[in-house]
Amino acid sequence: MFDVFDRKLLRSFDWGLYLSYLGISLFGALMIWSASLNNEFGDPLYFVSRQLMWIIVGQVILFIAVYFDYQLFGALRWPVYFASLGLLVLVLVAGVERGGAVRWLNVGGFVLQPSEFAKLAVVITLAATVEKLGQINTLVKLVTAVVHVGVPMLLVAIQPDLGTSLVFLGILLAVLYAAGITRQLMALLAALGLTSAPLLWLYGLREYQRTRLLVFMDPSLDRAGTGYHLLQSIIAVGSGQFTGRGFMAGPQSLLNFLPEQHTDFIFSVVAEELGFIGSVALIAALFFLVYRCLRTAAVAKDYLGRFLAVGVATWFAFQIIVNIGMTMGMMPVTGLPLPFLSYGGSSYLALSLAVGLVLNVHLRHRKILF
Repeated sequence: MFDVFDRKLLRSFDWGLYLSYLGISLFGALMIWSASLNNEFGDPLYFVSRQLMWIIVGQVILFIAVYFDYQLFGALRWPVYFASLGLLVLVLVAGVERGGAVRWLNVGGFVLQPSEFAKLAVVITLAATVEKLGQINTLVKLVTAVVHVGVPMLLVAIQPDLGTSLVFLGILLAVLYAAGITRQLMALLAALGLTSAPLLWLYGLREYQRTRLLVFMDPSLDRAGTGYHLLQSIIAVGSGQFTGRGFMAGPQSLLNFLPEQHTDFIFSVVAEELGFIGSVALIAALFFLVYRCLRTAAVAKDYLGRFLAVGVATWFAFQIIVNIGMTMGMMPVTGLPLPFLSYGGSSYLALSLAVGLVLNVHLRHRKILF
């Protein structure tokens, strides 16, 4: 029996998704090492050693997520949803402030960012909710789904964290599309979005957020702040040319001209050191991972599995496009990390759980007795 089980397990496990996830993660650790050689702690291994620790922990929680049938996660949607909301509220009450934003909790010496786990919670709970609703063909169903995502989205926006709020919006739209939302309701959503945009600009965004959007169109408007970050990133990306300056040999990162080079701007380090070839190879690997998630959505045995995989794929794709676009001046600076490459424990663990969830759906697209 165990031999039969093992053969079925190995045949149904998505090795393409797992190996691409692991390979990108280890490559990311190398780039974090290069990007943080000259850090404020005086230890060139300070950040990479911690990231490697998160990668190891990530493997453990990934396989925990794979082991339990994903139907269990759907059944626990309300505890997951309210636990996530509770953490987001706790951040606003007792959070740690950095750079004018309150997004973190200090838990036993570790800094936790609940909004990263809220992305996963939104994927799980929205998928389970929409599965219960069925096709989104009435206004009541649409409002139910929008409110479900709108509450955590609002709590994150208050922190403020516009980038993560937009990730929630992207997940919502993708899952609604996968659930067969009617054209009339999609048109209604689009009309509401267009009419509310001016109000969001005037009353929903803080001054620095409006500045970021304006600087995106003209970096010279804030050469000492956001514009400086963007210009230095563009210089780093361009200076890599075709083959790059070489690993650990990028002047922009070595001399610390790049801001947040081991986190938000890690792709700039990749482009500077590995050039066009390395950048394209990385982008291809990242979108191969997204493709594997979408492929799982296509073969999922039920709507819950499909919506889970679509939500995760959208989350990954949105952050990849926005982060890489930001480093090249094609997107506004939002603070969204590059999945699996940017330094950060909360982000990496949430992403690992998400990959585990998709592997779970793929593993069970055929019936296997556990």
